[in-house]
Amino acid sequence: MSELQFNSNSSATSRTLKDLIIDSIAQLSEDRTIYVLKGFNYWLNKIDGNFLFEKTPIMNNQPDIASIAQKLQTGMSLFALHEDITWLNDRSLGGLPATQGYKLVVVENDLFYVYYPHDVYSYELQELFEEGTDTIPQRYYGNVAEVGGVAYVAYNDLPNVQFSGMKLSELINGSAKVLNVSGGCLEVPEEYDATVFSSLVTKIITDDINEISILSEKINSDRNVQNLKRILEPLGIRFVTRDYKVAQTELDSEQRTEYRAILQRKDSSYDFRDLKVYSDPYEGVELADVNQVQIIDDVVSNAVKAQNSEPFRDVFVTAPTGAGKSVMFQVPAIYLAEKHKLLTIVVSPLIGLMNDQVDNIKTMTNAAATINSDYTPVEKENTLERVKSGEVSILYLSPESLLSNSDITSLIGDRKIGLVVVDEAHIVATWGKSFRPDYWYLGEFIHRLRNDPKTEHRFPIATFTATATFGGSDNMYQEIIESLKMTPVKYIGNVKRGDITFDVRKHAKDHAYKEEKLQTAAESINTLAKKGDKTLVYVPYTRHIADLYAKMNDQARVGKYAGNMTPGEKNETLKSIKDDSKNVVLATKAFGMGIDIDDIKNVYHFAPTGNVADYVQEIGRAARKPNMTGVASTDFFKEDFRYIKQLHGMSSIKNYQVKAALQKIYELYVKYNKRNFLVSPDEFSYIFANAQPNEIDAKLKTTLLIIKKDFEMDSTLNYVPLVFKPRSMFTVGYFMINDDFIPELQQHGYLRFFTKLDLPRITESPGPRGGAIVTTRSPGDTYRLDFKSMWEQKYRDVSFGMFKRGFYMGELLGFDFRISGDNRKIINRVVIEVDSGNKFFGELKRELVAFFDIMKEIFDDLKQDGKHFSTDELSRRIIDRRGVSKKHIADMVAASFMYLLARVEENNNFNFSNFFEYNSVTNKYVIKNTSYERRLYALKKIANIMLADDTKTKTVRYSTKMTDDKQIIVGQIMELLEVADCKISSGSNPEFFVRVNNPYAIERIINNPTYMSQTVALVGKKHRESCELMSYFFDSLHTDTERWDFIEKYFLGQLDENTLISREGQA
Repeated sequence: MSELQFNSNSSATSRTLKDLIIDSIAQLSEDRTIYVLKGFNYWLNKIDGNFLFEKTPIMNNQPDIASIAQKLQTGMSLFALHEDITWLNDRSLGGLPATQGYKLVVVENDLFYVYYPHDVYSYELQELFEEGTDTIPQRYYGNVAEVGGVAYVAYNDLPNVQFSGMKLSELINGSAKVLNVSGGCLEVPEEYDATVFSSLVTKIITDDINEISILSEKINSDRNVQNLKRILEPLGIRFVTRDYKVAQTELDSEQRTEYRAILQRKDSSYDFRDLKVYSDPYEGVELADVNQVQIIDDVVSNAVKAQNSEPFRDVFVTAPTGAGKSVMFQVPAIYLAEKHKLLTIVVSPLIGLMNDQVDNIKTMTNAAATINSDYTPVEKENTLERVKSGEVSILYLSPESLLSNSDITSLIGDRKIGLVVVDEAHIVATWGKSFRPDYWYLGEFIHRLRNDPKTEHRFPIATFTATATFGGSDNMYQEIIESLKMTPVKYIGNVKRGDITFDVRKHAKDHAYKEEKLQTAAESINTLAKKGDKTLVYVPYTRHIADLYAKMNDQARVGKYAGNMTPGEKNETLKSIKDDSKNVVLATKAFGMGIDIDDIKNVYHFAPTGNVADYVQEIGRAARKPNMTGVASTDFFKEDFRYIKQLHGMSSIKNYQVKAALQKIYELYVKYNKRNFLVSPDEFSYIFANAQPNEIDAKLKTTLLIIKKDFEMDSTLNYVPLVFKPRSMFTVGYFMINDDFIPELQQHGYLRFFTKLDLPRITESPGPRGGAIVTTRSPGDTYRLDFKSMWEQKYRDVSFGMFKRGFYMGELLGFDFRISGDNRKIINRVVIEVDSGNKFFGELKRELVAFFDIMKEIFDDLKQDGKHFSTDELSRRIIDRRGVSKKHIADMVAASFMYLLARVEENNNFNFSNFFEYNSVTNKYVIKNTSYERRLYALKKIANIMLADDTKTKTVRYSTKMTDDKQIIVGQIMELLEVADCKISSGSNPEFFVRVNNPYAIERIINNPTYMSQTVALVGKKHRESCELMSYFFDSLHTDTERWDFIEKYFLGQLDENTLISREGQA
């Protein structure tokens, strides 16, 4: 976390805020009362009084219970820490004070919000809190953070404890005394998170602050500031406001010359350019000129300050495409490397973008490199050695690559990090269609890295993006700085592009929208193609590329670009566009970041998708070349909004999935009987039945992020009940090992990493068309491999990711595990563990068969009706037929069961059509055929095999694949119905670390039948608003000026809410 600005004029005299707080606490003296202090630990040594325990929270030592009981017999007033009562409660001694007639009064320091300063050394406390095994601090605190060497804690609540409450503000405001302080003015930064806010309050108390300067836009909008003002102003502490103005500084000519010399290595004619940025983006649209060199110097000077342990700031930049964003972090990176021997890490989202930037920077330095999947393990290791030796000082990485190295020394050795750059930072924002959950988790990783005293890395973060909204309901800027935990200097660039005009042609459907839309679009694209100008066509789905391509007059001049194409095919398209052999490219959103073609004239949208920011990002591909004009065009039908309404990112997660994930976590907490445990995304696969196996990891990360946001939005919680961290390595794998390969593993010392599982070698499965049972005998037993131990003991000299790849690809030095190729000896396995609790398998089978029969009857009725139906209607039918009794289960079954059933093969193939069809516009389904009967019958057969022994309650099965295996599908259905616990372990997904700080908060949610995720509701609201804004943009605006003014107001959060309301009224 970057440091805070503080101006000290003189030391305090006489009565201070700290004195007032301590005196107010000391006056609490009612007999048979225990005053439980919450948020006063930092000043405990100043508070006199009788304490029930010691003044320091119990961490490892055991208090003298007899001494505590003796104190309670005195009847005098006592002080206790919040931690003390938690300690007693955990040991079933929470009722001890009441037996002696004591009441508990929790005294809360309400100057703070969520995080409170602690007297224990921050590193020591964080180490205890971050332990992977259960520790005492994990029970006390929901989270531990560090700012400026001080630990800040968020308390867990006190379940099952009767107490009354009292706030510090009630005590000190009752004193009616004005403070005598003269410690100077504290300048509150423009942006801050909960921990920074708490550090500000700590400074106000400890440094005798008499004046607080805050941005005028914040004084009436921030509830925490308003609370401080309410408490402190009557005591004589002044609150003053200041207006925001973008900094404009004159640089030392020598410094400018050094920066320019680096730039001109690329081309001697180059010089830095002025950028148009908003003077005060909070309030207006006035622009100021800021030269690139000022931003470059901001990055460099803050990096140098960080190295010198001086207060520093991060840097946030938005600038339109073509404004030279890369130069603004490449020049600082080169300067820091050459002048200070510092390493810069550039986090970039795409392999192509990383490769291009490394190639482009070669004219300025040879010290840049990247590590990505295009490189072999040997090439990666060579690059890392060059980083560690200092030969490479600018390292481009994906967020996933950075997160996969919890120990940063495996990447950089003992190099000092001077700067971390997050390129294309809009991906952090959860509302956009480009959102990638790993970008969100990046913030916690970087925060820990630059606050870890063991490594002593101190560095600013610099973020760059072309499209990040500032303010309003889609405040991407706020999301980015909160996620990355930044305290930035900011430069918000002008979003208007005077070199791009709009050509929106409106059409009304005549008879058949799909056919008319396709024909109209094809005619427009053919017209543009004939003119010879380069044209980029964005389409919603890959199928539209094929449809349009078939109607192109000159197909030889038309290229294709989609995410499902091979890298070679994509590169061929890009090459042909660049060398003018083609002048039209039909593309999905995959054609975006990292593609450097500066002479595109037209960006044509078959139909816009996403929100306004996504649209502006896409049309920004036009007219990148100086003195060129571009055109953003479309043929607009009202029906186009079926594509704008499509769900992506967070908006694709449903309320039932959030609740189901919480339910699963709580069940695992009960099962393991510990707060800290690892979970695999495979165990949550039944919740995301409509996702492909390779998508479950991202779905779960997004769902867990929603849960985190829900807890943060809950104003009744001043603690974090659930902590989760994705681990970027899977630590175990499951394999069948051929018997004849065991001696070789033993000889080379590898067998000790494999644990044999008690699984049968013989498996049974239904024959073709449900015929006779087929028996298969395996040539070896099933083992669990401890990847982590093998890596640590055998391959620690390479990164875990490279070790993992080498294991699977047969590229590890010294031994071939024979897991690939024709002569395989080790084969992947998926292990399925079924536990039905106290229910015998005989009863479980009957329940499953009855459920399958009910679903067949429901599908029969729906097929006969021939009408479209929603998941809500299907859920009601399931309850009415008594398929399940609980509504939340019925909702999950309604949303997931059809997708699970659709994955059931018949005769081991999918040569029959799906039995249902989904309409993304109406969000409804229709039953097309009766193939569900055969699929249900197949599941019954599998259930009978899996649960063959009627007297058992547990079994372990295995499969050779994760995708579309009937045993896995039956297991997922059992989880859906909550009739059995089915743990699916493939080892193919990274594990998540979970800590349940407060199981009671989670239990309250899962037992609440009307629970609604606030974040899911908010995302839904944002999605609807986004659709309305896009509709307004295309349907109600007419001129270029109107459209660019609208875009500017949208990006600055200055849209008049009445705009859409008045439009709705007119409609």
